Amino acid sequence: MLEVLRIKNIAIIDSAEIRFKRGLNIISGETGAGKSIVIEAISLLLGGRASVELIRSGCDEAVIEGLFDLSDIGWMTERLQQYGFESHTRELLVKRSVHRAGRHRISVNGELATLSTLQGLCEGLIDLCGQSEHQSLVKPTMQLDLLDRYGGLTDQSKSLSSLLKQYRHLSREMERLQKEEFDREKRAEFLKFQIEDIRSAELSLDEEDRLQREKQLLQSTELRAQTAESVRQVLDSEEDGVLNSLRIALQKLRGLLSMDESVQGIADSLERALIETEDVGLSMSRYINSIELDPERLKMLQDRLALLADLRRKYGGNITDVLKTLEELETELAAIGNDHARLKQIETEIAGFQKELRGDGKKLTLARKKISEMLSDSVSGELKDLKMGEAKFSIEMSSKDTVAEWGANGPDSVQFVVQTNRGEAARPLGKIASGGELSRLMLAIRRVISDRGGIGVYLFDEIDAGIGGQTAFQVGKKLKSVASYNQVICITHLPQVASFADHHLSVRKGINGTRTLTEVKELGSTEKKEELARMLGGPDLTKKSLDNASELLELAQVSCL
Repeated sequence: MLEVLRIKNIAIIDSAEIRFKRGLNIISGETGAGKSIVIEAISLLLGGRASVELIRSGCDEAVIEGLFDLSDIGWMTERLQQYGFESHTRELLVKRSVHRAGRHRISVNGELATLSTLQGLCEGLIDLCGQSEHQSLVKPTMQLDLLDRYGGLTDQSKSLSSLLKQYRHLSREMERLQKEEFDREKRAEFLKFQIEDIRSAELSLDEEDRLQREKQLLQSTELRAQTAESVRQVLDSEEDGVLNSLRIALQKLRGLLSMDESVQGIADSLERALIETEDVGLSMSRYINSIELDPERLKMLQDRLALLADLRRKYGGNITDVLKTLEELETELAAIGNDHARLKQIETEIAGFQKELRGDGKKLTLARKKISEMLSDSVSGELKDLKMGEAKFSIEMSSKDTVAEWGANGPDSVQFVVQTNRGEAARPLGKIASGGELSRLMLAIRRVISDRGGIGVYLFDEIDAGIGGQTAFQVGKKLKSVASYNQVICITHLPQVASFADHHLSVRKGINGTRTLTEVKELGSTEKKEELARMLGGPDLTKKSLDNASELLELAQVSCL
């Protein structure tokens, strides 16, 4: 989930730190107060294009930071590995700096990154419902995945996908063998080159972690020496060092011992403490003497790690994969003389796979068609509650007959389409012109599937466009339902929607001297009621508007029981 969003020098926001929580996060505020800036900032975190026009007047640089908790987003571990970042972390810190002179910078967990890397890394992390470029559900591959999860077909789809991967692996091997019949020597030479490329590195499984630790230790040489010297000074300073103080105390205690033998045990304890502290001082001195700045060793480590990274890039995601690739290459080279027999064997295996795939694919297609109708009816029903009674949601599905033409999830491809008004043609989700309609449609779909994974955060913008009253209340209730499984952030003008908030933030605009400033304030229970009253009855709070706000909060609470 998105924990913290920091915005500095963007439009009318001088500096703001917004803390989000689990559940339903509502952002409200007057028109023009700066709510859209929050959307723009989040879009930049996902890899949106930056413009110097965003920079606050009179400033040279704008900065956006986002801190994400990855505890519930398991797929980000593989994604971080894919893009070369540490994968064991449970947090993701994205920072973007936009400079008026054009020197834009991006960092991920403190490491510099490119815009394309940021876009790939953060894809699916936040679903901006209202901005189609960041919406996962406008993508056909995501739509098919959603359909399978809704219909309980995920295992069946994964089984077919696994079978298809094996088939394609054999198909690629068959193509390779067929080519090698004409160019065997060239292939063998290339295999030898790759094998030598890996073998010459003399890889070991734990080497990369060990070298990383040693590199970090060498990079911290100066800091470790300074810290250790500080410790030694505290222990051994002539004026106020710990050792000197202990010696003085022991001397005085021995004088007391000559007068009172009952303090013998105390004196013994203090003497042992002095001896142990002296040992610590000696150990710290030896430690300081052992610290050496070794730039040559550091460069060697960096070069070696660069080599390992290059091998991982070419042959596998980690050293284990690289070594596995080596085994495969050696096996292939050893078997190259028996290619003809292997080719005949593969042709037989592929024929068996094709027969099995066609049978399983046909069953899956029939099941998907049935589930498509159920999902279409359910989403269309949800749309009626969201003041889109004329809208009709449907799923267009097509299937390929030839196994070679199948996608990763089998023979089928789907397209979610919606007819928003009677008499109009149904259009794909990404072609819906109204941001409000698209947001409500996304909400209806998310409400139906009760999604428990896949997307980290849902951000709904313009979801209240053109609605009010009971419809708005239903929107809030459905948002609350989706927020039971995902973090939801919703920007709204409607008190009916805001009344369901688990966490309410208010965007407020003010004047400081000659400058317009925007602040984002976290609301407590009393302030939340006052904000709802303002949304219900205008800027002047009255007893009636406060009573109405209290009633609305109670209705929202009761409706969720």
